[in-house]
Amino acid sequence: MPSSLVSDHIVTTSGDAFAVSSLNGDIVLASVEGFYSADTRFLSESRVRIGRRTPAHIGSAAVARDVASFYSSTDSSHSGKRGGVSVVRDRYVAGGMHEDLAIFNHSSRVRSLTVTLSFDADFADVFEVRRRAFRKAGRVTVEPIEGGLRFVYLRERFRRETLITFSQAPVVDGRRASFHVRLEPRSGWKVCVSILPVTERVPMPTPCVAEVIGEAFGPRARQPEPSGHSASRTRTNGTLADVPAVETAHPVLRAAYDRAVEDLRSLVIEHDDGEVTLAAGLPWFMAIFGRDSIIAALQTKLLGPELMTGTLKTLAAYQATEPDPFREAEPGKIPHEVRQGELSVFEEVPHSRYYGSVDSTPLFLILLAETYRWTGDQDFVRQMLPAAEDALRWIDMFGDPDGDGFVEYPGSSPHGLRNQCWKDSEDSISFAGGRLASGPLAVAEVQGYVYAAKMGAADLYRMLGNPVRADVLQREAEALRKQFDEAFWMPEEGCYAIALDGQKRRVDSVASNAGHCLWTGIAYPERAAQVAERMMAPDMFSGWGVRTLSSEMARYDPVSYHNGSVWPHDNSLIAAGLARYGHHEAAEMIVDGLMAAAAAFPENRLPELFAGYTRRGISFPVPYPSANAPQAWAAGAIIYGLELLLRLKPDGDSLVSETPSIAKPLTIHGVKFRGGRWDF
Repeated sequence: MPSSLVSDHIVTTSGDAFAVSSLNGDIVLASVEGFYSADTRFLSESRVRIGRRTPAHIGSAAVARDVASFYSSTDSSHSGKRGGVSVVRDRYVAGGMHEDLAIFNHSSRVRSLTVTLSFDADFADVFEVRRRAFRKAGRVTVEPIEGGLRFVYLRERFRRETLITFSQAPVVDGRRASFHVRLEPRSGWKVCVSILPVTERVPMPTPCVAEVIGEAFGPRARQPEPSGHSASRTRTNGTLADVPAVETAHPVLRAAYDRAVEDLRSLVIEHDDGEVTLAAGLPWFMAIFGRDSIIAALQTKLLGPELMTGTLKTLAAYQATEPDPFREAEPGKIPHEVRQGELSVFEEVPHSRYYGSVDSTPLFLILLAETYRWTGDQDFVRQMLPAAEDALRWIDMFGDPDGDGFVEYPGSSPHGLRNQCWKDSEDSISFAGGRLASGPLAVAEVQGYVYAAKMGAADLYRMLGNPVRADVLQREAEALRKQFDEAFWMPEEGCYAIALDGQKRRVDSVASNAGHCLWTGIAYPERAAQVAERMMAPDMFSGWGVRTLSSEMARYDPVSYHNGSVWPHDNSLIAAGLARYGHHEAAEMIVDGLMAAAAAFPENRLPELFAGYTRRGISFPVPYPSANAPQAWAAGAIIYGLELLLRLKPDGDSLVSETPSIAKPLTIHGVKFRGGRWDF
């Protein structure tokens, strides 16, 4: 798995732990490299020296999401010399970071070597690493222990440790561990290194990496899986261990599906209570994110119900119960982001439980209704009903502070995000002429989310035998639909405005937000046809996907974060909305564009976003600088695309499918639906 940062990094990951290193395996101080867990960098330097030299890098790769191998030599690959010393570092991330350092003497003479491993740990919070600002209030100490060394960071009650142990006893001198090695001709030496992050508990130690992938200089190990499947799959159990099998003559579709599943596996976070959610993405978003985790769970229904139920339970546990202006919390609100790092613990940032998103709460209700449609589990709905009622109460009370019927956010925050919709950059909500909109802001797609949330909740209450409550919610949703149409529709554009500003004026930009209004069903059918046409017009649809902002708008920039780029998750929701209103050909054009983009990116992986340049007869999707990959809802867009191509639709206790078009022939086996397994 090549790096999601830049081309000269290797990333390995498991759960919320991940390692970012140079191509030669070293982790270099004063860079973004490191070993991270619990939003903390537990290792900021790790270097290998043979004598006084750094071995010359030969080749490296992440052979699976959690395994990487690094090959180097003591002789330059360009020297023409023979009989040198090979150095192989095999890395395995699982709770901690585990490395096998193997050295082999290929020469016919005895080699005496000093192998030195140097380490450092700065315990930087991920926010510090991202901002390149380090002003640590605590103190780092290092001390030798039996069989290794330990770094300790202490700041009042906040304590973190990095425990480094070796399979052979080294000579420890401060931050360095040295081994004096005598290598007979044609012989090797190995040491196993374990780096464990210590928070409130110590992770379980794991075996040497050789027990996972085989010895570096041993006999050939048999490939445990057919070619094209990650070695990690044999070690996966629990969530996403048993995903549907896809059969298709469409090679791009199959490759994109396999990559998406593997990327999603790399982002699964298992919590202490056994529930699972998806982290938003590597490298900086390996944490619970309300909006991202919910949308990714909605996109990946084909893979099973665990992500849906786990996301709902986890977010319900973090649902706000008291007002907290610092965290922008209000009773019933679902969190935007949950962090464990030092800055969050000491409230230097509000992210220990940050609630600065206006859409996570209605999306929570949408996910609950969809979970019932796919599982039929009434007991689970009853279990989640208190959280659902609190979420509905937040929508009506705190989400609509001025009582105008629309959920809105202030558009300014002293601690958090200015824009609290999915387009959360500073300049994402603007008028067609380029002027930024001032708040409070009611963005179009959030009104659609609220509509779908209340319609879905009405269905749940009706199923639970409370038709009175169901009828009230349905009437409220229908009233919102009418009010939304009157306030947001722009007849001259044939599209919904992106938002209403603080003066209740239409923010008249044409943007992809309107496509979400198809996904939620808030658009009247006669409007939906015009919105569909507008989304697929040349100024919006690039050929790779729908742009976030029309190229006719003043702030359009194809290499912007939210003002003209293409986001795969955004497109998957727009495609689903088009299909909802019967515009299957347009939906399949979007899916086809995303699949083509995936095929053009390394490893068939869709990134978080890419540039909005037009797709030409012979062209390629242009990367967006610093886009995260893998990203949960980008990978989820591929799974959702399969659902759309098969035109799958729950119908009571049945899951029905229409004949797909562009993906013929396409079959999928083992879709979990209402306790059964379905083949299409």
